[in-house]
Order: sequence, then C-alpha cells, then structure tokens
Amino acid sequence: MARRTKAEAESTRAAILDAAEVLFYQHGVSRTTLEKIATAAQVTRGAIYWHFDNKAALFNAMLERVRLPFQHLLDAVDSNTMADPFLQIRDLMVNGLTLIASSQQHHRVLTIVFHRCEYIDELNPAVTKQDELDEQAVAVMQRAFERAEKSGSLRSGVSPRMAAMSLHMYVGGIISHYLLKPQQCDLQQYAGSLIDTMLQGLKQP
Repeated sequence: MARRTKAEAESTRAAILDAAEVLFYQHGVSRTTLEKIATAAQVTRGAIYWHFDNKAALFNAMLERVRLPFQHLLDAVDSNTMADPFLQIRDLMVNGLTLIASSQQHHRVLTIVFHRCEYIDELNPAVTKQDELDEQAVAVMQRAFERAEKSGSLRSGVSPRMAAMSLHMYVGGIISHYLLKPQQCDLQQYAGSLIDTMLQGLKQP
C-alpha cells in the first residue's frame, strides 16, 4: 500500500509539473494561477500545496527537470582537466544547443525562462536559482579558458573571464533568437558552425 501511495504521489507531482509547463508556455507565468494548473492537471489546489509551497517552488521544480543534462555537461568539463579546453567548451556548447533543438520539453521550458517569465517578486527564489546556474556555467568555462591560457591557446589580450562571459552571452543570444524563430536556423545542423565561429575569435592565431 505504501509503495502504491508513493507511486501515486509521484504521478500526481509529475502531472502538476506537466500541466504547469504547458500553461506557463501558452500563457506566461504571471497569468497562470495555481487554480488553472490544478484544473489542467485534474487535481485539487490542496494537492498542489502538498507538493509545492507556492508558484515559485513549482516553477523551480519545473526547471530542475531540464537542468540535470546541462549539469552533467558542465561537470564533464570540470572533471577532465587534461583534455583540450577548446574542444571541451565546443562539446559543451554544441551538445547544449543540440539538446534544446531536439527536445520539445527543453524547448518549452527555456522558452518560458527566456520569453514567458516576468521577473516579479513572486518568482525571486526561482530566478535566483537560474542566476546561480548561469554563474556556474561561466565559472566552468572560465576555468577551462584558464587552462587554455596556460597552454598558450587563448588569444593574447583576452582574459579567461572575458572569454567565458562573451561566449555565455553569445550562446544566450542564439538560444533566445532560436526559441522565438526556430524556422530561421536548423540548430541541430548548424550548432557546431555557430560555436566554431565564436571560438575562432578566442583562439590564439
């Protein structure tokens, strides 16, 4: 009985997250109430509060479902300090872009983050968590570029921090544009070329 109850709770939680993801994507975060999510998930509002303290907690849990693959990609860069840092960063960026282009869930959730999320007080904890992940990504790339600097492969006059920040903002712009107009670029096909174009300017000639 306990096992069945746990399975039912997990199923309910997943249904709530699925409903929230679709409604946030369709209507935006601020215009989606917990009552609407409950109706779409076919649960009571009490069931939502059983799993999530508030909308921010629900929003953050939705993000966590897509963060894990990106976290693994970041961890792979940090865990192998003997590899070519430029190849590591290329793989990190290309794999990330390809994942966004190939996964409908990642496409929806990142569209919510980039274009359907009003950064209001209600969502501050979730926004802070996203900011932490962004800073972690920059820090991982900075450490890789520091290794590139030591090996002489980073362009002279470019600091590892500036290289990491520039690449982060460049890729963020690609993602934001692609989410709005995916028909303008086959991201799965051209992810490598887009990243190579940027990295070429960061490499020592």
